[in-house]
Amino acid sequence: MELQETKTGEYTLYIPSMDETYHSRNGAISESRHVFLQEGLDRIEGNIQVLEVGFGTGLNALLAAQYAKENKTKIYFHTLEPFQVPFDLVEKIGYGQLLGDEELFSKLHAAEWETNVKISENFTLHKTTQKLEYVRLENNKYDCIFFDAFAPKKQPELWSSEIFRKLYQATKTGGVLTTYSAAGQLKRDLIAAGYTIENPPGANGKREMTVAIK
Repeated sequence: MELQETKTGEYTLYIPSMDETYHSRNGAISESRHVFLQEGLDRIEGNIQVLEVGFGTGLNALLAAQYAKENKTKIYFHTLEPFQVPFDLVEKIGYGQLLGDEELFSKLHAAEWETNVKISENFTLHKTTQKLEYVRLENNKYDCIFFDAFAPKKQPELWSSEIFRKLYQATKTGGVLTTYSAAGQLKRDLIAAGYTIENPPGANGKREMTVAIK
């Protein structure tokens, strides 16, 4: 993995073997805020149970923890990451510094895996190395699913109809799954799983993204 600068001057991680980045080349923080906060958390009232597919650099978790504090709501954040990113690389990206809370960012990464860790009064984190294909998810548990896997062509096993049926069962009625992708097969699979689909504008000028509502 190596650092790659985005068009907004931030950095993301690039994997040459996959020709894939962890965040949008057009802007990492702006993409995460748009896709997962504005089109995800903002749709939910009260305390929020989140499932994240892809902890990655921890950017989404940091933004969600800040969101919980700012909005005086409690967030339980269950995140899956089978392939951990070395913290020395994450530190170099500098999201904690850019978002004004290096201590919180470090705390999220230092949190023990496979258990609930109270990061703050408003934010509880549970990190697991289990893969989405195999993890057991409680039915009707999550208000918001951050589906932040690598692109369908890069990680096809996570974009299957079976996966979306599993996630539908884990979503509360009225809950949402939100993702940056607007692929046609994705939409068909989400609808087949039982979700209702919306396609608001994507981040950084992208024409569409996908929000699936149960």
